[in-house]
Amino acid sequence: MVQSFSEDFQVLWKDPADAQLHWNWDKMHWPRPAPPLAVDVFRVLAAEVFSARTAAVNGYVYMQGFTIPPPPPEVWARGVLDVWENEYMPLIRSACESCRTADYDSMSAIQLADSLQDLMTQASDAMRYTMIVAMAFGFPTNQLADFCEAELGPEGAQLVATMLQGFDNASAEAGGGLGKLAQVAAGWPEVAAALREARYQQLESVAGGPEFLRTLRSYLDEYGWRVETWGRIHVPTWAEDSSVPLMLIGHYLNDASVSPASAMERSVAMQKDAARELESRLSDEKLAQFREMFAKCHNHVRISEGRAFWQLTIDGSLRVPFLALGAKLVEASTLAEANDVFFLSAEELKEAARSPAISKQALVTARKADLERWERLAPPAFVGAPPPTSQMSPEIQRAVARFWGGEITPSTEENVIKGNAASKGRAHGVARVVMDLGDAVRLRKGEILVCPSTAPPWTPLFAIAAAIVTDTGGILSHSAICAREYGIPCVVGTQVGTRQIPDGAMITVDGGEGTVRIEG
Repeated sequence: MVQSFSEDFQVLWKDPADAQLHWNWDKMHWPRPAPPLAVDVFRVLAAEVFSARTAAVNGYVYMQGFTIPPPPPEVWARGVLDVWENEYMPLIRSACESCRTADYDSMSAIQLADSLQDLMTQASDAMRYTMIVAMAFGFPTNQLADFCEAELGPEGAQLVATMLQGFDNASAEAGGGLGKLAQVAAGWPEVAAALREARYQQLESVAGGPEFLRTLRSYLDEYGWRVETWGRIHVPTWAEDSSVPLMLIGHYLNDASVSPASAMERSVAMQKDAARELESRLSDEKLAQFREMFAKCHNHVRISEGRAFWQLTIDGSLRVPFLALGAKLVEASTLAEANDVFFLSAEELKEAARSPAISKQALVTARKADLERWERLAPPAFVGAPPPTSQMSPEIQRAVARFWGGEITPSTEENVIKGNAASKGRAHGVARVVMDLGDAVRLRKGEILVCPSTAPPWTPLFAIAAAIVTDTGGILSHSAICAREYGIPCVVGTQVGTRQIPDGAMITVDGGEGTVRIEG
């Protein structure tokens, strides 16, 4: 049951002036509460990258003064794809590998605790590279969407978004990698049987198991360090706990029709259909304009998903030193398990390292209970004065809505929820409300995934689901992009989907109209 946000209202900011902070949770892909150390990580990121102040209320992060850093001249001069892939990505990769491979064993708990601020700053430095390209690849796409909406009406932007699909990108590569792992497993009958039956602990001992696990480890070294979504740094990555990718491989083995390869075929077909429709509805003069503008943004998905991949990998890499400190505090009996480190703030961890004899377990237990309770709250969009959206130009407002989702006029029908039409098509099936990837095992082929939002590690679920419904996002959000990549209907930015759609209910999703009908 969803509770009022005002119940047990715990505020973590100290400056009274911060009471006017407004909350941009969908803008930062953070629709769920986070524990103290995760909040500290984001606080440093917000200050270093976005020049913003932050505060947390019941674990939900609010911001003031959010600013996307502008691209440096080199991005415009050389081209955003060139700079992103040949300069920025290698720097980010190096930073992540350094974060994961440093010799933390040789450091004392005090040294590790004192290094937390530097580690978070270094992560923010890497994160900045993912943001200073945002305007350079995002604005051309939004200009093209504006052009097509003016020529074709509201569906013009959706046609543009669909035409951007079908190109190589990091999320598609990660999903394709799981499909290839399923092919490897299929060559070893005992491995395939263990995966279908979720007997993951037996993989090491069955014929072909060691060979399969070596291939899996190679995959996880590349794709397994992503946290499951933005802000969920306290949740183990696939590199630490491989049960989710193994579960997905088992699904692919059970039914080849849900493989990423089959989904990509649907995506390419949708892209071609959108191209034909655009060409048939635009005059020769307008079509020439369209093609010129499209050439400037056809790499949108490749860059967008690459940025998302590395943003989540940066956070996942930070888990390594944090867990190293947690392990030292477990040895001192300060904590019960290493992952408890995320339920203390950076300052509290410094104190704990200097006074290890004082157990923090009671505090951690209380905060875990708080986080579980806060998950059931319905937080408001902002605290204090509303954000000054009226100061944005109409073009910026449209760009914001396409990525983060705009205001949705509620349906007048009691059993209908409205959102942003993100991927065409209709699907009828059982609603499976999934709040985190650990719960994704409940999703079955043909069911409709209803969730707060998605991130790259969620992408393989799109091969199983018949449709996607999210609380947050616009037509250029990750959820929308990947639904089109997998050729399934999608409605994003419903704001209330996970709260109003009962788990197990029969629903109909219309991705062209942006509606979800609850039928019982």
